[in-house]
Amino acid sequence: MLITRHIEEPCPKCRVSGKYGNVNVVSNILNRGCNNCGEWMRYPLPDIRKKVIYLDQFFLSHAFRDQEQAFIDAANRIKDMASRQLVVCPYSSVHTDETHLWRHEQQENLYKFIKQTARGYKFNEAYEIKQVQVHRAFDAFRSESDIVQTLEERDAFREDIHRWDDYFWIDIRPFLGDLEAMRQGKTAAIERLVDLFPEWRNLTTTFEEDVNMEARGYGKSLLDQYLQTVVNVSTGSLISYLEAPIDTMYVESLLHCDSSTMEIDDRLKRIGAFFSSPYFTSIPNVRISCGLFAVLRKMVKNGAYTNPANARRKLAGLFYDSECISVFRPYSDAIFIDRAMNQWCEDPEAKLLEPHETKMFSVASWDEFHNYLDLVEENYTDDIREALNWVYPGVYP
Repeated sequence: MLITRHIEEPCPKCRVSGKYGNVNVVSNILNRGCNNCGEWMRYPLPDIRKKVIYLDQFFLSHAFRDQEQAFIDAANRIKDMASRQLVVCPYSSVHTDETHLWRHEQQENLYKFIKQTARGYKFNEAYEIKQVQVHRAFDAFRSESDIVQTLEERDAFREDIHRWDDYFWIDIRPFLGDLEAMRQGKTAAIERLVDLFPEWRNLTTTFEEDVNMEARGYGKSLLDQYLQTVVNVSTGSLISYLEAPIDTMYVESLLHCDSSTMEIDDRLKRIGAFFSSPYFTSIPNVRISCGLFAVLRKMVKNGAYTNPANARRKLAGLFYDSECISVFRPYSDAIFIDRAMNQWCEDPEAKLLEPHETKMFSVASWDEFHNYLDLVEENYTDDIREALNWVYPGVYP
């Protein structure tokens, strides 16, 4: 057997030293074995509850560059706390996409750094989390039950993130798709957004009306994209189905509901009604992302982003920022984002921090961030400290 951590004490069965030690950690069980006599022993570890901290690309990129002391200190502290099982910083599909869209020779090294900081933990894909939330809201819409739906941690993770870390984790290279097409799509999306600004400046709508307009527009685009895909497939363009935006699959999956008792036209009408209802607007990722874009509308109405070129540059990462905040933040105890997006989230009219209790931090709040980590450190109890010395002998005095 592979002994990953040899320990000084001899095997309790054969009393031979140097052949006995830790093999692996499975859930909350430490397995020890002996290569001399084959003895195998299991030691239960105490239950733990880690704080989930989402570190956005801005933080991780600065920490990776290893040039600014504030980021270096924070990153080192987080790594230490993660190794002591106090926090976990999962990476996401946003990290994967943003890193591989970066044209730089250090691209793969940055991605490796991100995964090592996460210790192999990963959020489910953004579209998977969105689909779970959409179906939960659609079920409530069909049954006319409560509009506001609760979140469940299993929506965001395939495995228990509150388990003790093993010594190894398996790394599988992600499927990246056509990176150049993704870059062009990202640029085109920002250009289309900025082209709307002259129209937005003339709007007299309230903030809540802007949120609802954003939600209705998103719902309509989902339905339109799906129907266009159906048309393309019906004319023999099967490749269009494979190349369709992933969001169109939400409509297709909703169409399966009651397929044995309702005609497809009625099911499509029902989905359209759902997309126009408060049930859809109240979906966590929809409400937060539409709130962010409503904040942007308000800023544009108040005279911001009058120079299109500067607007495209400043807003280049907006869609990724929106996704990490709207999709992954609700499943996190804390999130570190760039200063501008933090200010958007704190807009009193948007109320984007409600009802979730996620702590928000940026470079404008280093002291508050470290104070938060101080509070987390209080969970480092004697039983965890003792168990940590079993798992990592001699590392943590």
